[in-house]
Amino acid sequence: MGHQVDYIFGEYWQLGASVIPRRFTVPLQIPGLIYSLAQKGKHYDIVEIHEPLAAPYCFNRKINQNLPPVVLFSHGLEKRHQLAELAYRQQKFLPVSLSLRFLRITVLQAMYGLQNCDHVICLNSEDTAYLQQIGVDKNRITQADNGVESQFLLAGEVLAQASLSRSGILFLGSWVLRKGTLDLVPAISQVMQRHPSLQFTIAGCGFDADTVLADFAEDIRFRIQVIPKISSNEELIDIYRQHSILVLPSYFEGQPLTIFEAAAMGLAIVTTNICGMADFIENGVNGLKVPVGDVESLTQSLDHLVSNPALAQCLGNVARQKVQVYSWKRAAEKIAKAYQQAIDDASKKN
Repeated sequence: MGHQVDYIFGEYWQLGASVIPRRFTVPLQIPGLIYSLAQKGKHYDIVEIHEPLAAPYCFNRKINQNLPPVVLFSHGLEKRHQLAELAYRQQKFLPVSLSLRFLRITVLQAMYGLQNCDHVICLNSEDTAYLQQIGVDKNRITQADNGVESQFLLAGEVLAQASLSRSGILFLGSWVLRKGTLDLVPAISQVMQRHPSLQFTIAGCGFDADTVLADFAEDIRFRIQVIPKISSNEELIDIYRQHSILVLPSYFEGQPLTIFEAAAMGLAIVTTNICGMADFIENGVNGLKVPVGDVESLTQSLDHLVSNPALAQCLGNVARQKVQVYSWKRAAEKIAKAYQQAIDDASKKN
């Protein structure tokens, strides 16, 4: 698109071993970095910063308007994540820490950034609504989308033309509470008991097989495949190809790439009715949606698709058609437009 873009990732910073101090030390280094680069002749039109890291830069920019405008990018608003976790823990009678209940400093940092940046990019309609609720002007908000790589679209098209019979349920993501694992284990276990030949795969989970399988009854573990890490798109496509259903019962997300990839590969999607999943999935049309934390509904939806492979195939086909427009080019164009809006608004203030 004719732009020069420089990326700075975690490898750039002098980071310690502990994650918690980094949440505060890295944001403090960002304004100094931009100053330093400017002195070396690097003059940026716009700076994009991830939501939890933006507060110190936003504060410095209020003092020094010579700093470039800042666009804050959120993959799921920190405050909404806090509220969702609190609600889920209360629903499940899980322990709730004082910091979660009352004060989380990282959330305060994020809120300051949201209210003082030049523009916010978020990834779902719930985040957009919340931003307006806390007073962020709608003209300072862009709701963007992720994209899906053409590699997945092409593989899905080939698979659809081949009309191969597929079965099995796939969970793709970290094996953590936020992804709904507490609900997934009993739901999957019941469905596997009802369907003795059903296979279940847990991929990209970040834990070894023994750790994950310990959450399941011994009599079904031999039908569960655990793939801790996925090394390439080719491997990921092969995993999708072997399954007919994707399940993602998260209690909070931004807009998971998994949904788009699975749709491109023609899988029937069962997910929760929140965040980016709610925006993409039309219940009963291109997937099934269940309430957060509802094990019974999750079990029934999965069992219904396993028992009705033609329905699973139909939902997957509609999802595959819908996802065709979600290209990375389309995503980049929306983000570039948000950048230009931030630049234009900043120039009017100066």
